[in-house]
Amino acid sequence: MRRVEMTMVKEVLRLKHENKMSTREIGNACGCGKSTISEILTRAEKGGIEWPNNLTEMQLMQKLYPPAEYKKAGIEPDMEYIFQEMRKKHVTLMLLWEEYKTQNPEGLMYTQFCERYRKFKKANKLEFHKEHKAGQEVETDWAGSTITYVDRENGEVKEAYIFVAVLPASSYPFVYAYIDMKQHSWIDAHVRAYNHFTGVPRFTIPDNAKTAVTKTEIYDPILNKSFYDMAQHFNTVIMPTRSYKPKDKGATENAVQNVERRIIAALRNRKFFSITDVNDAIKTELLNLSNRTFKKREGTRLSTFENIDKPFLQPLPAQKYEYAEFKEAKVPFNYHIEWDGFFYSIGYTYVGQICKVRATINTIEAFINNERVCAHARNYNKYNKYTTLPEHMPESHRIVAGWNDERFITWAGKIGENTAAFIRHVLDNSEHSVQSYRACMGIMRLGNKYPAETMESACLKAIEAKIYSYKYFEMIVKQADQTRNTQEYIKPPAQRSNVRGRDAYEGGGVIV
Repeated sequence: MRRVEMTMVKEVLRLKHENKMSTREIGNACGCGKSTISEILTRAEKGGIEWPNNLTEMQLMQKLYPPAEYKKAGIEPDMEYIFQEMRKKHVTLMLLWEEYKTQNPEGLMYTQFCERYRKFKKANKLEFHKEHKAGQEVETDWAGSTITYVDRENGEVKEAYIFVAVLPASSYPFVYAYIDMKQHSWIDAHVRAYNHFTGVPRFTIPDNAKTAVTKTEIYDPILNKSFYDMAQHFNTVIMPTRSYKPKDKGATENAVQNVERRIIAALRNRKFFSITDVNDAIKTELLNLSNRTFKKREGTRLSTFENIDKPFLQPLPAQKYEYAEFKEAKVPFNYHIEWDGFFYSIGYTYVGQICKVRATINTIEAFINNERVCAHARNYNKYNKYTTLPEHMPESHRIVAGWNDERFITWAGKIGENTAAFIRHVLDNSEHSVQSYRACMGIMRLGNKYPAETMESACLKAIEAKIYSYKYFEMIVKQADQTRNTQEYIKPPAQRSNVRGRDAYEGGGVIV
């Protein structure tokens, strides 16, 4: 209600107490509304104003309109605590506000509470692309700068490439140096990062490098098979960033900047002589960075990690991870799939089908339609490159499509006896003759390329040397063909009756 003139107030009091008039009658007499008269009388009663009285207008006003009671402000929320709690899984501002109001009933309302939080983040430069929940994500990338070292063996100056991983909720980093940025280094770096964190985040956010993404697409990128296999082992989901969108992994960009300033720059004047020396130095500087106190927040990266991220990380898998490589291949006619120059049997019924081969340092596996159809211990014996399981072989070592020992021997006999004999030696030289079918096929192709006499000569030399490999035979047949061509090019001079010859010039005689 707006304040009225004190003259009217006195008139209202007079009419009420002396004339005993009703509220409506007083309103009509004073020319104001009923509600105004009621408000004046209520305030007068509350202020203890009697009639008649000797109060001045100033005193009457003070009693009628006393100063508003000061409402004690509620306790301001601890925004540092709110910020840290917001990083924990499933925690929302509404939940934190409700807890705050329970302890401070006279405190801020929800809108004011949210406004305080926004101002706190802005003032402390804590605005991110999104709120990062504890233990949810790890962002990974290669630093733009490198560290140089001198190779002890040849004195060559080399570059060490720096891998950086960071847990955004706590800004806790991992740093490691590698001699290259290839597939094996990329995956090994992630494995080391998970072990460094002593746990695995639910999501791994890498860049769009070829070591992470085979085909870049906005909505459905195709992941590198080896990288995806590693992620499955650790039960983490790969979420590549969008190309040319650095804000998608803003925490890594900040971490890389800190690593370049606090680690790479700190080591700029030191000389290293191996990648191990570089990593030893990085380990020390990384510890210093992790224990460095935040400028605008309480605690360190390590203490924040211990309190926020670590309790929410998934446990490391019980089984140790083995790096795996993949390729797709068509099962050949001899039902032996090839990996790195070695051959491993697969069921002969799969001949002609496309299979996915997975290779680790210890095992070779083959998958058809995402079902594993065979597994072998990896072979490193260069003198016996075939690994064959009996259950993979057809009866009598005969394979589909009609390829068998007799067919190769019959073909060789059309060229000559030496070729047929050499093919028999090749077939007998393996534990199972089918293991030699690829070599026999290669020899057949050479037989179509070179003349029969060259093949016969080469086969005879190979038999005499008692070496029955395709690679050795290919060298012999090429040499035999080269010798034959040379002999055809250099022919003896023709004998002619009108040519004097050397005898005409012996002893200084003169021919008449």
